[in-house]
Amino acid sequence: MKNKINVGIIGYGNVGGSICKYFKRYKRKIFVLTRKNIENEKYIEFYNYEKIEEFLKKVNLILICIRDDKIFEIIETLKNFDLSGKIIYHTSGSLTSDILKSLKNVYVGSLHPIQTFPKPNYKLLENIYFSFEGEKFRIAQKLVKFFKSKIIKIDKEKKMLYHIACIFASNFSDLMWIISDKLIKSSIRNKNFKILVPLIKTTLNNAIKYGPKEALTGPAKRKDYELIKKHLKALENNKEIFEIYKLLSEIILKGFSSF
Repeated sequence: MKNKINVGIIGYGNVGGSICKYFKRYKRKIFVLTRKNIENEKYIEFYNYEKIEEFLKKVNLILICIRDDKIFEIIETLKNFDLSGKIIYHTSGSLTSDILKSLKNVYVGSLHPIQTFPKPNYKLLENIYFSFEGEKFRIAQKLVKFFKSKIIKIDKEKKMLYHIACIFASNFSDLMWIISDKLIKSSIRNKNFKILVPLIKTTLNNAIKYGPKEALTGPAKRKDYELIKKHLKALENNKEIFEIYKLLSEIILKGFSSF
């Protein structure tokens, strides 16, 4: 155990499941602690909480891959066991490694994949960035290298802002597409969001190539006030979308002066 890293996962959701599938894909053994009753698979060994002590004896690197509001419950459970010398990371994007400091005689850290996981998919772990803060950086670096990805260090004091950036880049972008889908369905019979996919791909490619500010186009960027008024008029019966459109247009019209 001193020389070999045996990885254990707590939680078998989308992130934990993706990591497990990655280990299985590359024929590496991994251990999973979960409340679900799951049959063992080749390279994946499952334990329920009645066998938590057996699980802990198998591993020396633990990744806590559960939602933020459940992590504290897991920490309280782990306090009842001897964890001496183990490395324990969580994969939360917003929480820091400080939440693990109440665990005794362990090395702690936060290792967050900058990725969205709608379903377990091992391919989503490759060619991405992982943010890290905490102890035993070289171990985290080795794991991320196994995923064929890159690791970046982050100051724990700035982690909340970092996570908000991820939310804007992913979750809020999704909201924009949901709104677009609603408006397309309201304006073109038998059509939906899919007709916007080429536009979305070009917009993303331009942002990557030129930078987000330089890639920006549209009526607010060119200060077409008359068209913006017409758009707002058309949205009068969609109050929430009206307010979103108005706020975003105002920010662009001001030239990002508050940024």
